[in-house]
Amino acid sequence: MRDLRLSQALVLRIDAVSNAALAVFLLAATWDALYDFFGLPLAEPPIYAQLLGAALVAFALVEWKLAGTAAERSVTLAAGVGSAIGAGVLAIWLLVADTDLDTHGLVALWSVAAFLAAAAVVHTVVLTRGRGT
Repeated sequence: MRDLRLSQALVLRIDAVSNAALAVFLLAATWDALYDFFGLPLAEPPIYAQLLGAALVAFALVEWKLAGTAAERSVTLAAGVGSAIGAGVLAIWLLVADTDLDTHGLVALWSVAAFLAAAAVVHTVVLTRGRGT
């Protein structure tokens, strides 16, 4: 079987797409029906979710643009740290806070936490293996 080698550039581009998708979701924070559909709590006030969405759009553009350049190692490190912190904050929030979420919402948020943790691991792997461009 052929060895799968992930480059930092590929990981950054995949992360940029996932950040952009999450950004669209956060920018739609005033669309209550969307959050109800996923069983997620409404963002109150929605401006904070929308500001985070705007920041994620900017970071996705940075990831995409700097993939394959000399700066990709720094961006990969930043993306990995951000993913790890995000996974940790979300997991702690789900474990400790009284969320009043239904099963649907819990599954959605635990899935996001797991995805963020996996992204942090992938970023760490490509950094430690030095498989850049």
